[in-house]
Formats: sequence, C-alpha cells, structure tokens
Amino acid sequence: MNITQHKGVTLYNFESPAFESVTTFVTTRHNPYGTAQARGDFNLGLYCGDDTLIVENNLQQLCEALDITRQQLFYPHQVHGHEVAVIDEAFTTLPHSEQQAALDGVDAIITNVPHIAIAVTTADCVPIILHDAEHHAIAAIHAGWRGTAQEIVCHTIERMTILYGTNPAHLQAGIAPCISVDAYEVGDEVINELRSVVGDIESVAIRNNLTGKMHIDLAAANVDQLLRCGVDLMNIEVCGICTHQHSDTFYSVRALGAETGRFLTGVMMAQ
Repeated sequence: MNITQHKGVTLYNFESPAFESVTTFVTTRHNPYGTAQARGDFNLGLYCGDDTLIVENNLQQLCEALDITRQQLFYPHQVHGHEVAVIDEAFTTLPHSEQQAALDGVDAIITNVPHIAIAVTTADCVPIILHDAEHHAIAAIHAGWRGTAQEIVCHTIERMTILYGTNPAHLQAGIAPCISVDAYEVGDEVINELRSVVGDIESVAIRNNLTGKMHIDLAAANVDQLLRCGVDLMNIEVCGICTHQHSDTFYSVRALGAETGRFLTGVMMAQ
C-alpha cells in the first residue's frame, strides 16, 4: 500500500492499477491535529462508545481530506452478519435518520453512485473493497470470522452481479490491514464454523504447538472466498499489514481492548 498525506490526514491507499480510477483510503490512529482524545487519536467508529462529537469531528477532518462533505460518506453499523446495503441515488436523498436506520445491522455496502465514499470500520476484522471498473460499481465489506462463516463476500458479489451485471472475474479486490494468523488465536468452535465455507481449512488454520490453540488466517480465508466466487487471484491485492503487530498505527481489539476505536477502509468513484 502507498502512504499519503491529505490535508494533514495520513491515509493508506491500494496500489493496484485497477484502483487508479477510484479513490481508496485506509485511515490510521494518527490525529492530524495531535489532540489528546479519550480513544487516543483518530477514532472514526460511531458505534464503539466514544463521544459522538469527537468522532464526528474526526469524520469531518477525513471528509475534508477526501474533498467531500460529511453527507457523502456512508458506513454501516456492523453486526458481524451478512446483510448487504445498496446505496442508490434515491438513498442519498433520504433524511439522515432514515439512512442510518437502513445501514443498521449491515456489514457490506455496494453502490454505482459516483462522488460518494462507502466504507467499513474495523479493529482486527478483515476490511475488503471491490471495484467493478466495467460497470462502475464498488463495494466495502466487513468480514470478521462470523461474517466470513456466513460468506459475506459471496453475498456481496452476488448482489453486485444481480444489480450491476458484475462479472466476478473482472473484479478488483483489496484486503486492508487486519489481524494476522500469528496473532489471531481462536477456539475450536470458530474452526468448526469456518470448515464448511473454506475449501481447505488446513490452508488457513494452524495449531500453536506451544499453547495447543488454533490460529486462523482470516485474510486468507477471505481470499479463498473471493476465489470461489470467481475473482481472479491476479486481481486480489492483500496488503499484509497486521493490526495487532502495528497497533500503534491501526486500532486493534486484541492488542488494545474491546473498547478501542475503529479505523475506516473505503472507496469512492469519481465518475
């Protein structure tokens, strides 16, 4: 990934040529104004218990860096499910309260509307963006282990195929910073849930010989899902940055606790 500065805001961007026609962004914990805040830095999660005014101020700073208004940024209240929200032109004209209600309980957003940014919040889970350059459509997906077990990626691609005519083989996918296999210890119940949706569970799960506990490569599990949905391996960019190992830069529940903030991963089409 590339690192850029926009009006003081540090953003990571995907490097693949297929993303050159869209704006991609991954935020960090770094507050451009260096304000000492309750959650540290640049929390953008409205649903993790932080002061709403602080979060909205941070969101406003991000929107200014992206050269959009706050009304052009959409992200859901995620619940580790598989629901996919569609943002069309009519959605953008709804009152804010109705928009929020429509995005409650959603873990992925798709749109073909230009000049709006769609994003997901994470702090270890896998953030995924999709770009269909052929049909001018994009998606932002939140995939924790529960969402992965419910095949959130496949649900999202299926909706894009139905609504926009997306050919999965032509999709570009990007996986942003998330927890790595070394840091992601899970119980056997997680392995059992994922076993039915991962083609070869041994390819994404390893047992720690010292602790006897299982570890999951959640990014690899979602790459497996992308491949099974028809996305070409050459069109998948995995950044490989571990949120746990780099919790000084990205929020991480495993490293910082459940009450930590959230960073955003998003995408926006210019036209």
